[in-house]
Amino acid sequence: MLHPEDMTVRTFVALTALLPAFLFAACNGDDDDATPTTSASQTAAVNGTTVASPTSEGTATPEAGTTPGVFSGTKNPVTATPPAGLQQALLRTIRSAAQPGFDRLVFEFDGAQLPGYSVKYDTKAISCGSGEDVTQFVGEGQTPTALLLVDIRPAAAHDNSGSPTALRDLHSDLSTLKRAFRVCDFEGVVQYAVALNAEMPFKVSTLTNPTRLVIDIGQ
Repeated sequence: MLHPEDMTVRTFVALTALLPAFLFAACNGDDDDATPTTSASQTAAVNGTTVASPTSEGTATPEAGTTPGVFSGTKNPVTATPPAGLQQALLRTIRSAAQPGFDRLVFEFDGAQLPGYSVKYDTKAISCGSGEDVTQFVGEGQTPTALLLVDIRPAAAHDNSGSPTALRDLHSDLSTLKRAFRVCDFEGVVQYAVALNAEMPFKVSTLTNPTRLVIDIGQ
């Protein structure tokens, strides 16, 4: 079966040139209508600091012990193991939105269970289909100032016929978050390379109904 990542970067650039209006709409929606649950690894990563939780309006409401207006996060890797028995989660949507004090990146999945994930800073983005270093491509011609890798497994971003189910290339152009580009969708692994204009603290949380992985990145 052919996967979306089997096409070359040049071919994909030509295809994405046809979709500017759709991409613009996708990266400017507001998210989300529930309070995310901060992962246990995220809490440990910020050394016990209480972090702000988005309200139903998508703004940040400080929890007890935090300073209003200050984004609290980490630059350390944040990981979570998949639930037992999960076969493969289908990634349905990826989107982004600007919020007061941070930029938000959302991965939405079919089903009620969130797959395992790893969110960390790295220096390279490697396409799993070809093994090619696509770091400069993710940075649109230059090495990004900062690169956040989001690894999700077991998961897929294509259906049984091989057709993609979620955007491969999300142009955000927000304060910190500039682009999220999928570099892997193969054998149960989905990975996005996220280009940032600075290495900022980030916070990982989850939402249900629908199932979402939420990454907030300080501005």
